[in-house]
Amino acid sequence: MLFRSVNERIEQQALSFGGADAYEFICECSATTCVERIELTLGEYERVRGEGTRFFVLPGHENVTVELVVAEHPSFLIVQKDGAAGVLAELEDPRVGDQP
Repeated sequence: MLFRSVNERIEQQALSFGGADAYEFICECSATTCVERIELTLGEYERVRGEGTRFFVLPGHENVTVELVVAEHPSFLIVQKDGAAGVLAELEDPRVGDQP
């Protein structure tokens, strides 16, 4: 979940540049050594981030023991953390403090 905070900073930088293009975000899989990139538009990024339990990962990076694949795209998957992992994802969501 560390890379979720990094990706939030990438989004902020992209917005400061106008946010018109696709940007490289870091795969949000559960492998702590993964630093692979996924190209997303800001709209795609926001659709995933609209749910605190959802993450984008490269195909093959999903962890079926704690995640459900909820959408498939040509270059990435959207996974939802389940059970205790979902609760933890909600608690560690960097946007929680930003909401009114």
